[in-house]
Amino acid sequence: MPQPPHIIDVKRKTGEQVYGYLLSRNSKLVVVREFDGFLPAGFVAMPTSTVVDLLINEPWTRMIAAEGHANFAQAAPWFRTDSMRSALESIHETNVNIKIECKNCPDAEEFGLHIGRIVAMGDSSLEFVFFDSVGRWFDNSYAIPYASITQVVVDDPYVTTFSRYVGPCPVETEKSG
Repeated sequence: MPQPPHIIDVKRKTGEQVYGYLLSRNSKLVVVREFDGFLPAGFVAMPTSTVVDLLINEPWTRMIAAEGHANFAQAAPWFRTDSMRSALESIHETNVNIKIECKNCPDAEEFGLHIGRIVAMGDSSLEFVFFDSVGRWFDNSYAIPYASITQVVVDDPYVTTFSRYVGPCPVETEKSG
């Protein structure tokens, strides 16, 4: 019987841990198809500089495969994965809602979890429009410095479901390039 793809525990400098299938890894970006318990979650893109270690988790590998989710190890992300900046640019081009996290980053100008949409890309920051926990969009964009971003989560079931009910983003997206 063939060995199922490995579930990886990603140990982070931020103190957080992500686990799932490792889909892409280079000197700038690590991308994982995360799992929330036994259910597939979104694609998590994180700067390689925030990753301390990648460890194979044999028990979760067996359990996730037994639940029928091994196929998610082959599902390549639809956004570019060569760097965080290129990932953000390709996500921006699609006008989808995402999660951006800024946590425990030394000298970070921004902290916290942000859910909403990238509406513009600048030289040192992106412009982001949030919606709150009751589904109300803010009327203006907010700058998030690239240096403060510790992870981006795309195709997250919570964000995808919530996005169906918040209505259109009130700020027009600027075209790249």
